[in-house]
Amino acid sequence: MARRLTSLDQISLDLMVAGTRAAGVRRTKANVQACAELQIAIREALRAVLPPDDPRRDPDYPFDQAGA
Repeated sequence: MARRLTSLDQISLDLMVAGTRAAGVRRTKANVQACAELQIAIREALRAVLPPDDPRRDPDYPFDQAGA
C-alpha cells in the first residue's frame, strides 16, 4: 500500500491561513476571493519546487492514482 502524501491543497490552505493571520488580515466575505487567489498561488509555487518524481506535481493528484 502506497503512502498517501499530504495534499498540496491542504498545505496551501494551512499556509494561507497562517500567512493572513501573521499579517493581521482577517478573512472575511469581502476578501474571500483574494484569499482563494493567494492559496492558489501558494499551491502552484509549491508544485513548482517539488522534485520531478513527486506525484503531487500532477494537478490531478490524488484523484488520478490507480488503486488509491
